Amino acid sequence: MDLVGVLCVDKPAGMTSAAVVGTLRRSSGTRRVGHGGTLDPAATGVLPVFFGRATVLADHLSAQGKSYRAGIRLGAGSTTDDAEGELTPAALPVGLTQDTVVGALAGFVGDIMQRPPAYSALKVDGVRSYRRVRRGEGDAPLPPRPARVDRAELVRVEAGGDGGPLAVVDIDCGPGFYVRALARDLGEALGTRAHLESLVRTRVGALALDDAVSLDAAVAAGEDLALLPVRDVVRGWAAVRAEDGVEDLLQGRAVAAPGAPDGPSYAQDGAGRVLAIGEVRDGSFHPRRLVEL
Repeated sequence: MDLVGVLCVDKPAGMTSAAVVGTLRRSSGTRRVGHGGTLDPAATGVLPVFFGRATVLADHLSAQGKSYRAGIRLGAGSTTDDAEGELTPAALPVGLTQDTVVGALAGFVGDIMQRPPAYSALKVDGVRSYRRVRRGEGDAPLPPRPARVDRAELVRVEAGGDGGPLAVVDIDCGPGFYVRALARDLGEALGTRAHLESLVRTRVGALALDDAVSLDAAVAAGEDLALLPVRDVVRGWAAVRAEDGVEDLLQGRAVAAPGAPDGPSYAQDGAGRVLAIGEVRDGSFHPRRLVEL
């Protein structure tokens, strides 16, 4: 019997998110397994993995806010905007200080327009951008897209050793934001070039690194994985009790939610089972996805 629930995995470096899912599908014996938000192979940190009927929540969680700790190397650009690409050294501006970096980061907070990396999975005329670049067809920059950054805070600047200084930055952002692009653009804002050297995702929605287990531990558990309940994915949201309107809810109709604040929420029955996720508007709960978990 397939497992049902959510596992917060600390993704190891060197694996794709899809490879993590495939590994857990085999070790758990569960056919339906998916993840909520891709991480680049070199990145580590929070990768939510959904099992069984809980996979209906994967896209929903991927669309929530995320947090990262990024190591941005100043003084060298990259063809891929990260350490995996071909690096090109660049001179550092005279008088570069921590305050200079803090000031530059402030320009990326809020609702911004961001140019995605050329090496990304975005499609151009139906073809992934990274494939176009590899075929020599991706010379034109991708058009900027709206993005949201709630925090870009400098943690410290480390001495560079053989390279330029490393700016360690904590980031809270919305879906569709590219940390690699931030590294590239931060370098330009400082009058040099930069690339993303390291990346740890510390949060996806309500799931944090403290919730995560190693992939090795998850594989060793096999079918005995200790999965998180669906309520943990939506914790922090308003819970709407829908005992008297379950039939309406299961037909996709709004139900009364007296006293619930406007915003993301979930509906549950009298037994505490999550029936749907959606949002409260003007005293009514509007389901966006029926889950019945």
